Amino acid sequence: MNKRRVCTTISAKHWELLKKYTAKFETQQKALEFALESLENDTKRSSEQLADEQVWLLTGKGTESACILHRDAFKTLLEGADVKRIIKIVTNQKIAEHMISWYYQKPLKKCSLKEVLDGVVFFLKAAKVADTVNYVESGNYYTLKMIHGLDIGTSKMFIIFIGSLFEAYGLKTESEISDKSLFMKVYKNL
Repeated sequence: MNKRRVCTTISAKHWELLKKYTAKFETQQKALEFALESLENDTKRSSEQLADEQVWLLTGKGTESACILHRDAFKTLLEGADVKRIIKIVTNQKIAEHMISWYYQKPLKKCSLKEVLDGVVFFLKAAKVADTVNYVESGNYYTLKMIHGLDIGTSKMFIIFIGSLFEAYGLKTESEISDKSLFMKVYKNL
């Protein structure tokens, strides 16, 4: 392993901390290396959390969000919800279109297909309703992949929610769902 020598002075407070963690990690080198790695990981984690927090702060203002629910509470509400009524509200109010337009600050039709897909992934990740969500390009279409821990009714809602967005954008979709997943082909306008 390639090593570098470090010589420095530290305050009495930090010397005591170094002594404490040297006892735990056996050497000053290990204690310092662990501290630096932890700092690096915390910085990465903080920037990811900050991005999520900014999304919630911004989307709350831009999308007129009413509340933020814990995922389990959301799941319980969906189990007893009138899914057809929710779908009707989502479709009539064009919520997905509004979110993408608000996010990019331009009309939906002025966004590129990649921007629309990125926006869908961004909002689904920020809402934390999916365990995983991403898309891949597959020739003349993109495949949007979403795995969640909710139920078939939720998968159906997402087909309507996301499908209506792409319909408004002028593209055809084809979906395959299960209790815990949604795979949607979004055909490019060639």
